[in-house]
Amino acid sequence: MANYKPILSPVEKAAQDAMRKAGRALLKRSNELAPRDDGDLIKSGKVVIDDLSVSVRYTAPHAVFQHERIDYTHDDGGAKFLERASDEIDLAEAVADAVREALGGG
Repeated sequence: MANYKPILSPVEKAAQDAMRKAGRALLKRSNELAPRDDGDLIKSGKVVIDDLSVSVRYTAPHAVFQHERIDYTHDDGGAKFLERASDEIDLAEAVADAVREALGGG
């Protein structure tokens, strides 16, 4: 069966575009805060848009350990890198602004 892309309303398109842009900003900031060691962790970072949801994730096997183990020490970067980045980047605000603009509320 063929894969069809859904037809999005202008509001849904604006929301997805904002999620993608804010998700990329979140991933970029998270990568800046993450331990660099061999770079595998940072290379595994992804922004995934699914309908009207966004997730930023790391697929490296050691990602969850590096994120959660606050007792691990590194010369560069550290634990809770994704959590700290999400405290700085407000995805909801970015999407709300885009939806408001799409609705003509500028």
